[in-house]
Amino acid sequence: MSEASKISGIKIALAVIPALLIVSICVALYLGANADQEDGEPLEGDITVLEMSDYLLKLNNLIGEREIGTEAGQKAFRRLNAMTAGTLGFENLGYEIFRSQIDSVNGLLWSTIWINAGDRESREPVVLAIPQASQGSGPAFGFGFAEYLTSHQTGVGVRIVFYPPLIEGDLDDWIWERCGEDGESMKGFVMVTGDTEPNRSPRFLVPALLEGKIDALSNSEIWNEEAKIEIGNHGVLEVRLGDDSLFSREEHSQRIIRMMPVIKELVERLNE
Repeated sequence: MSEASKISGIKIALAVIPALLIVSICVALYLGANADQEDGEPLEGDITVLEMSDYLLKLNNLIGEREIGTEAGQKAFRRLNAMTAGTLGFENLGYEIFRSQIDSVNGLLWSTIWINAGDRESREPVVLAIPQASQGSGPAFGFGFAEYLTSHQTGVGVRIVFYPPLIEGDLDDWIWERCGEDGESMKGFVMVTGDTEPNRSPRFLVPALLEGKIDALSNSEIWNEEAKIEIGNHGVLEVRLGDDSLFSREEHSQRIIRMMPVIKELVERLNE
């Protein structure tokens, strides 16, 4: 082989090798990303006051008021949906995002979004329902609780559901029609939101049939002594976390985080 041919071969090799390396890296990244999405576990972590404050800032001040009847309100819903998927999904906490879009209003499809936490293989999950149109407390709690459960393990299946204000009929049935699967049954149901009334203390609105579950919870060492229990003719068990406007973001963040072990134990008692 002539010297010129050898030089030409070296030049070709030097040109081809980097290209092959780039292709190999791209293939590896693609396969790795898909493997993470198919088999990945939620990333273990613990919700901080700084994170919760950031959630409340975005939900109460930046995203905008969620209203179905206005263009600005509809954009706010879309921003919230994007924040929900981005916060909980593979890029951040690592959960698989599920979505139902069977509701159409004002010519738009409206999303119900959920994740499976705790025992993600459970066929009898407890549903934690978060209204998308509520004050920031509800969605912020849902984001934080999803992270809390990655480092505070529970054997209970917890389905955290963010739903639009389009309810017809009973809330628990309406939500289960969208997030339940064949062969599953809903073991319990809790709605978590802010409070439209000027209350600083968390409130538990409890159907009479569940009074025993709440009585047992209120005797627990983790019970928040400020929380109020209201037993009555309530359609579902509802936890109201207090009026956002009565607190600084940091104070409210601390109060929301202190409620997380209480809600975890409540979910576990509903599963009994």
